Amino acid sequence: MTAQTLVVVVAGVALGAVIWWPASSGGRSGLRFASMAILSLPRRLSSWSGPVIAASVVALGFGVGAVLVGVVTGMGAAALAGVCVWAFAVQARSRRALVETDELAQLAGVLANQALVAPTVVQAVREAAPLVSGRVGIAARQMAAECETGGLVEAASRFAATIRRPLAEMVVTMLSEAFRGGSQWVNLASVLADEAAEAAETARHFHRQVAALMPQVAVTVVMAAGMVAITGFAARDVGAWLISATGQQLLLVLALLIVVLCARVVAPAWRAAR
Repeated sequence: MTAQTLVVVVAGVALGAVIWWPASSGGRSGLRFASMAILSLPRRLSSWSGPVIAASVVALGFGVGAVLVGVVTGMGAAALAGVCVWAFAVQARSRRALVETDELAQLAGVLANQALVAPTVVQAVREAAPLVSGRVGIAARQMAAECETGGLVEAASRFAATIRRPLAEMVVTMLSEAFRGGSQWVNLASVLADEAAEAAETARHFHRQVAALMPQVAVTVVMAAGMVAITGFAARDVGAWLISATGQQLLLVLALLIVVLCARVVAPAWRAAR
């Protein structure tokens, strides 16, 4: 078997793995496990660690391409690394949105229950806040504490400014209406709890799709770059042409084309996960 034939076989197997493996249950769980392991690192660091890690990965891609081939190829490698980072950033944003939507749904459900027994809206917020977990729970407890020293409307507005989710705005609107004397706030709380549960289910479905697709996009980009690199190393004449000025320009054009194609998938998911 010649080196060229070996390259074709390896590339075919790799491409088949990219296409078929993520479609299976084991493949999806494997991709999800790997992506979750990557996404869990920034949560343990500071809030600015995400942009720093992203810039480091892009710089690493440029450095590897520039050292191994040339500056032009390094630019293409940086663009491909940026797409991979973007894909994982979409997944991180989707997961954060899912967690906060679940917490807001939990808050809405607890408020609906408290609306049936609490004598006042402030008392309902005070009783409901400790039962909510996560970032929303922290903001809700802060809102309950501020109700003791200020008005509920102002505290609720600060809660919405902290969470910055449409569902949080709906919770604030319901609380403000109830505090101003709305007679139907029990019904409003019940309707809001139902809508929040539906929003949480929608966010859960969206995240399942993102968790399956975004790692596949990143793996596809890496495998495409890997197949080009394997071809260049296996066939010396091809490798010599790829490191030439014309070859590097072609690699840059191909990298930018891959970036554009991937952006058509990643960009809508990025906007939807906001």
